[in-house]
Amino acid sequence: MNSFVVVATRGHRYDDLALESALETPSRYIGLLGSRRKTLMIYQRLVQQGTSPERLKQVRSPIGLDIGALTPEELAVSIMSEIIMVRRGGAGSPLQMGDWYVDRAAEISQRTIQV
Repeated sequence: MNSFVVVATRGHRYDDLALESALETPSRYIGLLGSRRKTLMIYQRLVQQGTSPERLKQVRSPIGLDIGALTPEELAVSIMSEIIMVRRGGAGSPLQMGDWYVDRAAEISQRTIQV
């Protein structure tokens, strides 16, 4: 399945119902926007109604990658980055090359200058 679901209702009033519906789908990604406190309350209700803890463990909450996002725009980038990571099989780690590459470039550069 190549579906991705983000549960983010206005005022969080219907997040529990939306998440319950999303859990009935075979979506590759189900994410719940909101605080840990709210998420725990929703999870408790869903478990009481018969949702398995194993299924809830597949929900990503809080959603997004930890990029220090604060604004709505930054949160959107964080969430979409996580979805792309899941879709493409990425790790979510920085792409920056290690110090070894810089040291190697400096070493080669020094050899070239000495010749």
